[in-house]
Amino acid sequence: MVGGTSGGASVWRGEPGSQGVSLAGDAAHQRGGRPDRGHRRQTGGYRAGALGPGAGVRGGGAVEHRTVGSGVVNDITDETFEKAYAQLQQAYAAELPGRFAELRKDLAALAAGEEDAAASLRNRLHQLAGSGGSHGFPELSQIAREAEQWMIGHQTWDSVAVKRLDGAIDQLTSLLDSVPLTGGTGEFETEFPHTFGWQARVVGQHDELLATVAETLTTAGFRVTEHQESEDISAIPASVRPDILVIIGDATDFDTRATAAAWSSNRELRPRGVILVDTGKGHDQLGAVAAGVDAIFHPDQIQDDLAYYAKTLARIGVPPSNVLLVEDDLAQAQLVASALESSNIRVNHAENAARAQEILAQEIPDLILLDVQLPDLDGFSLARLIRQDPKYNLLPIVFLTGRGSISSHIEALRAGADDFLTKPIDQSINLLLQVVITRAERGRRIREMVHKDGLTGLLNHATLMAELQNAVEYAQRNDEEFAFLMIDIDHFKRVNDRHGHLVGDQVLLHVAHVFQSVARASDLIGRYGGEEFGMVLRRSDRDGAGSVARKLQAALRERPATTKDGETVPVEVSIGISVYPGDGSTGSTLAHAADVALYQAKTSGRNRVAFAGHALGAATPAGDPPHEA
Repeated sequence: MVGGTSGGASVWRGEPGSQGVSLAGDAAHQRGGRPDRGHRRQTGGYRAGALGPGAGVRGGGAVEHRTVGSGVVNDITDETFEKAYAQLQQAYAAELPGRFAELRKDLAALAAGEEDAAASLRNRLHQLAGSGGSHGFPELSQIAREAEQWMIGHQTWDSVAVKRLDGAIDQLTSLLDSVPLTGGTGEFETEFPHTFGWQARVVGQHDELLATVAETLTTAGFRVTEHQESEDISAIPASVRPDILVIIGDATDFDTRATAAAWSSNRELRPRGVILVDTGKGHDQLGAVAAGVDAIFHPDQIQDDLAYYAKTLARIGVPPSNVLLVEDDLAQAQLVASALESSNIRVNHAENAARAQEILAQEIPDLILLDVQLPDLDGFSLARLIRQDPKYNLLPIVFLTGRGSISSHIEALRAGADDFLTKPIDQSINLLLQVVITRAERGRRIREMVHKDGLTGLLNHATLMAELQNAVEYAQRNDEEFAFLMIDIDHFKRVNDRHGHLVGDQVLLHVAHVFQSVARASDLIGRYGGEEFGMVLRRSDRDGAGSVARKLQAALRERPATTKDGETVPVEVSIGISVYPGDGSTGSTLAHAADVALYQAKTSGRNRVAFAGHALGAATPAGDPPHEA
C-alpha cells in the first residue's frame, strides 16, 4: 500500500507518485538507514568501480568535516568518515540478498501472470536504483535503473521479457558476490543459481538423515546444500546464504551448540530459521535453544513436521514487514518510523483512529503499533473495535504508552493487546525493533497455519468455504456473476499405490503450482480435501469458467509431474462447475452443486468438465469446447 494520504502523513517510502509526506527520510539517513526518495541527498564524487566497501567512499586529502549537533562542533577526519561510511555500506550490502530474493519472487509472479507483479517489481528496481547510489554502489544503481526504464516501456511479459529481467537480476547478484561482508571475507567467486527458490543448508555427519532432510526440503521447494562439518560462515557468498539451517545432532565430535551459536550470533548472516534434528543422543535441548536454535525435531518428524515448518517459514516471506503506526505525536512517529525503516520495515502512519480504520479497510498489516492517547478515540477502544472484526483476530497489536502502571498494562491486554512498549521510545529502540520483528513474523506464521493448507500453501477447506460465502455476499451487493470450480485428480490412488505417498504429495504440490500459474490474481484457490481442489472465479460466467477449466487441464497435460528419479507422472483432472446465482444463492449450495457436477464428470469418463444443473451429456472430455446439453 502506498503511504497514507489525506488525514495521515506517510512514513514509508511509498510507490512512485505517492503523495504522502515522509517523516523518516533524513533521520534514517543520518542513523544509517536508507534515505527517503523525497529527502535524498546528492552524493557525487564517488569513485566508480566494483561494488564493494570503499567503492563509493570520497577520496581526497585531509579534508576536515565539521558537524553541528546539540550546540557542539565536532571535527571528523577523513579516516573516521570513511570508516563510518564503510560500515554503512556493509549494512546495506548485508540486506541485499533479501532484496534480490524479493525481486525473484516478483519475477516468478510476473511469469505466472499475476496482475500486480510488474508494478511491484518495477517499484523494487526503482528503490534499488536510488538507494544503491546513495550508499556508493553506482553499478548496482545503473543496472537497476536500466531495468526499471526498460519495464516502463513494455506492457507485455512473455518469456523473452522475463528472461531479460532474470538476466538483470543475475547481474545484480554477481555484483553482490564481490562485496566483502563483515569479518574480512574477501571476494567471492560462487555463481548465483539462476532459478528462484529458498536456500537451505543441512549440516551434520549422519549420512542417512542428511539425505532424508535434503529430500524433504527439496520437495518443499528449497535449494539444498549438504555439509558434513561446520564451515567458515564468513566465507559463504552472500547470494547463497541459507534461509534455513538444519543441524543434525548426532556424532559426539560435532559441536551442535557451537554451530548454532556461530550462525545465530551474527545478525547479518543469521538464517531465518535455525533447526536442530535431535537424534536423542544426550543433546542439551535447553542449551541448544539458548545457543540460538529456533525449533527442535526428532528424526520421525522430518517428513511431516520439519517440511511443514520450512514451507510455512518460506511462504510468510522475507522482510519488509508492513506496520501500521497509529500515533498523533509527529515527533514520536518520526522516531519510530526512522528506527523501523532502518531495518527495512514499511510503515504506514495514521494520526488518529479514523485514519487507522481507513487504512485497515484497504490493507491488513503485519502488526499495529497503537498509541493509547489519540485525539478522536483512545487506543483501548480502537483495539476493541479492531478485534470485533474476525479478519483481525490474529493481527498483533502492540501498545505504545507513557503509562507504566500495572493497571494500564492489564487494560491493554483486556483490549486485545499482544504486547506493550513504554514511552519515551528513544530509550528502547532495540526493544522496539525486536518486538516488531518477532511479533510480526510470528503473526504471519500463525495466520499461515490457520488459513493455509500445510502441504500446498493454498487456502485450506475452512478458509476456502469462508471466501466462497464472501464471494456470494459481494456478488449480491454488486449484482455480479461468479463461478466455483470443484476439481478432482483422476486415479490419484494409483499414484500413491505405485510411487508412495511422498511422491503423491509432490504431485499435489505440482498441481497446486500449475493451477496458480493459470489463475488470475483475483481468483481464489484452495485445497478442498484429499486430492480435491476448489477455485472461486470472480466476475466469471459459465463460458468463462469453462474456458478456465480447459486451461487448467491443458496446463497439466503440458506440464506433467516428475519424480526425483525423472519419471513422468501424467496428471488428469475432472472438473465440476457451478455459477452464482443460477446454481445456488449460498456458498454451501454452490459447493454442493459443483460437487454433483464433478460426480457427473467422473462417472462419464473422467478428465472432463461438467456444469451444474445439466444432464450427463453436458460433461465434455478434455480438448473439446465446453457446451451445455
